[in-house]
Amino acid sequence: MNTQNQRVLEVLETGRWLSTVDAVRGMCGGEPILRLGARIWDLKKQGFTIQEERVEGKTYSKYRLIKEPSQLNLI
Repeated sequence: MNTQNQRVLEVLETGRWLSTVDAVRGMCGGEPILRLGARIWDLKKQGFTIQEERVEGKTYSKYRLIKEPSQLNLI
């Protein structure tokens, strides 16, 4: 997993919503993440279930972790 994916996952594991604006503003620690959607796609591909919701009245989304991959999928 790359550093940006790790940083995004750490925020999502707290149960918080993470928006594209939050990521660009550097709220994931470290440098801003400019392509949050791509990082979410990477995590979904690894088996994480992540909910996406459009921010009302805006042109961006926010995300939250629903569940992590089961241990059986990691073997």
